[in-house]
Amino acid sequence: MSLFKVKTGACFDKAKFYLRGLYTTEKTHRNIEKMTDGFPGEDYYRIQHFISESPWSAKDCMGAAAQDVNSLFAGQPQVALIIDESGEEKKGVKSVGVGHQYCGNLGKTCNSQVAVFAALASENMVSIIDTRLYLPKSWTDDPERCKKAHIPEKEIVFKTKTELALEIIIAQRAAGIRFDWINADGLYGNDSKLLSKLDELGELYVIDIHSNQTLFLEPFAVKVKEWVQARGRKPTRPLPDKASVRVDRHIAGLGDKDWEKVELREGTKGMLKVETYVKQVYVLTDESKCVGRLLIVSRKKDGKNKWEYKYSISNAKQAEYSIAALAYMQCHRFWVEHAFREAKQELGLTDYQVRGWLAWHHHMALVMMAMAFTLSEKMAHKKTMPLLSASDVRLLLVHKFAETSQAKLSIEEQIKNRHLIRQKDIDIRNKRE
Repeated sequence: MSLFKVKTGACFDKAKFYLRGLYTTEKTHRNIEKMTDGFPGEDYYRIQHFISESPWSAKDCMGAAAQDVNSLFAGQPQVALIIDESGEEKKGVKSVGVGHQYCGNLGKTCNSQVAVFAALASENMVSIIDTRLYLPKSWTDDPERCKKAHIPEKEIVFKTKTELALEIIIAQRAAGIRFDWINADGLYGNDSKLLSKLDELGELYVIDIHSNQTLFLEPFAVKVKEWVQARGRKPTRPLPDKASVRVDRHIAGLGDKDWEKVELREGTKGMLKVETYVKQVYVLTDESKCVGRLLIVSRKKDGKNKWEYKYSISNAKQAEYSIAALAYMQCHRFWVEHAFREAKQELGLTDYQVRGWLAWHHHMALVMMAMAFTLSEKMAHKKTMPLLSASDVRLLLVHKFAETSQAKLSIEEQIKNRHLIRQKDIDIRNKRE
């Protein structure tokens, strides 16, 4: 973490304190008040200033975390860059980026903050390395609101989640981060412009698509349909000369012999197996071009003995990859969900109580540094403790810091100190309003 020390400079001691708090503070309460309980030498307001107002670069620290993870994966045969969004339900309207929007991990539309994240994954190891906060139009169309949240002027531009994802991919490649392919969910697979841009950049991808997405089973030409006089308006719009088909309807017509059995990886309940189907298909781009793609569909039985299907599209060349290799690349999106679960449960990814742009990014950067450290411990002990988890690492650190984590003030003094802090915060907010 030497690069991290350089990036935070004079703030390094406060950063160490905050990182220790992410590991050792009680779960679901990893906020600054709880982190500073019992530490009279660590001024609550100094740590608050460090997170909310100090000018150290969150971007540089995220970059340092990415480089650390990149170095840890240097000897791995394959590395995936996984893009996914995650959100958190919020109250009020002042938290940066908050709005009434769809929150995928909650499965509903609600008042929430949503961000696009990127994780590096190799085999069963994963760590989040970058993020972009999504700003709805209700924010970017209101410069005054953005100013109050201290959003930099250059960032007050509406960008879709797929545009944010492309920014991340380009930035990570420019930083020299190694990844062999890109995974993402159906939101990204449904964006023809994003896929075309990844083709242009030469990036290999295996990205999920929705079951109702249409494609073509054979090459087609895009042309204006011949007009038969006296039968309606003369056609002017060029269209494919072949019929498209919904992907789920195409799959419904397959027989058992069309599927190949694949062993993906060893899981906690034994070998994870799927049946996979791969076919050369064709799609219509936004530029009205016919482009070849690989359709990759995997299926497995659920708890009720019914088939669950996973649909993906790829620009891989079928001759260069076996069905087993394509299925392995497809299944990696599982690991970003694993990364979110570890980051939220063990490292306080969503436990912050901040509102501003800078504070949100500072918190995310420090969580990524903590994740990189956790990954380093897992990989260092991979041979002797292959089942070492983020929870194990956190508990080991809690034990290690037990002496310094114990309250240095009596419980009465802690409560009194806490109330003074809360009252001062209330007074500050009342004064601002």
